Amino acid sequence: MTGVLTPVRRLLPSRETARPAAARLPARARTIAVHALGVVILLAAWEAAARLGLANGFVIGPGDAVAAVLDPATLARSMRAASVTFGAAATGLLIGGLLAAVSALVAHQVRPLRRVVDQIAALANSAPWVAIGPVVLVVAGRDSGPVAIAALAVYFPIFVAVSVGLASSEGALRELFVSTGASRTSTAALLTIPRALPSIVEGLKIAAPAAIAGTIYGEWYGSTSGLGILLISGMQAGNVTLLWSASILAAAGGLLSYGVAGAAHALLRRRYGASIGLPPAPAESWRRRATRTTIEVVVLTLLLVGIWQTWITVAGISPLVAPQPTAVLGDLVARPLDYLALVGQTCTTAALALLLGSAVGMSLAALARVSSFAQGIVVPGMVLLTATPLIAMFPLLARLLGYGGGTVVVIASVLVVLPIFVYTRSGLEAASTAHLDLARSWGSGRADILRWVVLPSALPHISTGIRIAASSAIIATVVGESLIGTTGLGVDFTYQYRLFNMAPAFGSAVLIVVLSLLVFTVFGSIDRLVHRRWGQPRSEGASS
Repeated sequence: MTGVLTPVRRLLPSRETARPAAARLPARARTIAVHALGVVILLAAWEAAARLGLANGFVIGPGDAVAAVLDPATLARSMRAASVTFGAAATGLLIGGLLAAVSALVAHQVRPLRRVVDQIAALANSAPWVAIGPVVLVVAGRDSGPVAIAALAVYFPIFVAVSVGLASSEGALRELFVSTGASRTSTAALLTIPRALPSIVEGLKIAAPAAIAGTIYGEWYGSTSGLGILLISGMQAGNVTLLWSASILAAAGGLLSYGVAGAAHALLRRRYGASIGLPPAPAESWRRRATRTTIEVVVLTLLLVGIWQTWITVAGISPLVAPQPTAVLGDLVARPLDYLALVGQTCTTAALALLLGSAVGMSLAALARVSSFAQGIVVPGMVLLTATPLIAMFPLLARLLGYGGGTVVVIASVLVVLPIFVYTRSGLEAASTAHLDLARSWGSGRADILRWVVLPSALPHISTGIRIAASSAIIATVVGESLIGTTGLGVDFTYQYRLFNMAPAFGSAVLIVVLSLLVFTVFGSIDRLVHRRWGQPRSEGASS
């Protein structure tokens, strides 16, 4: 078998030809210097904001922020809280990541189950943290609630990353393995898994900070310790030192996890390439596809309603915790215009957040690509922004921008920026070296290379980033509305829940899930079209 697979191995991605050490060191030193300069500029801007009294003095300088973390009066308490939060986040990341990886593997290997697994993944991503927090605490317990929410927060980005990673080995290369008599084990070990690793680790860059954010959010619902509790205490008491201490520790955890995943991704990308893909969908008419999708949605809805009703009946759940499905349906039917207005407000805010986050994420990724100086500023700033849990930034954003709809758009767009920036930057670096060299040998200019080589290679990555961002935009908007908004489904849920009006509260939650599933379906279809046109499977000769 080894002899048979020898020519196949030659087709697999390999390490780039090493340049002489004397040529590599100046480039590395230049990169380090540029990033160091970017960090210095960001710190100077931070110090200037503090000296100007930004946000009514809520912003403190870098030195004061470090002093807040090292303050003997709060250091021991903060470190205990950080250990609790990071431990729960790591556990949630492990559980959610394993479940997502297994789900994606099942969908990849068992084709008849692919659509069902996709629907379950979409449903997991559509569950609003605002609504499920109290329910998770009832089901999982007070101590396990933050872990469960963290696992839910990381499930979808890892599922998408594993799915597109596994699909990157589809096409002529896989057919070559089959034609040479390679076993399924050999194919997986030599082709499928290695080519999927860069995409999987790229998903971890998004999932790791999300795990910390989900844990902190879960701690807000009744945990006794953790950084989330410190943030609440700091906000309620107006303790700026405690707030900054907890926020910096949360950001440090996010930065460390992002940095480790980023370094691993860079190594794996150089070794195995950066191609991603989606498995080709079966050819069928739009009517047949619509009919099949409708049937699947109806069956899944009935199944979930049945599980909901059974849980309430068997476990004896109080109506003050979760209402009967019939009560929720009755309220939806009784107040359609009220719900329609709430849906319109949330959809408008989410659309604005998606547009803003996408524009910022793509622009910064492109800027970092074309300018080393800009890269030195953009990358550290973006990593810091996206690695800091949104919950930790909420008090600062509220003081800077005020309490209103515009602030909700900004809060939601912050969550949208990360997948857009990560996948766009990865896509701009995904062009094959052989293709670039061939274009240059033909005398192509930078504009032609960008148009015919770089952008076609980047589009599948960008499309996948938008797919993740769009599916998260509704939830991000709802979270922002629940924290600071004046109208929308998130505001209505929070208001009704605090009054123990559980039927209208869960009515809003159900509509949030429906909207998220609709967005997932639409952008998932767009992503599949982009991959079919420009993705790796097609370029390798896969059937579409």
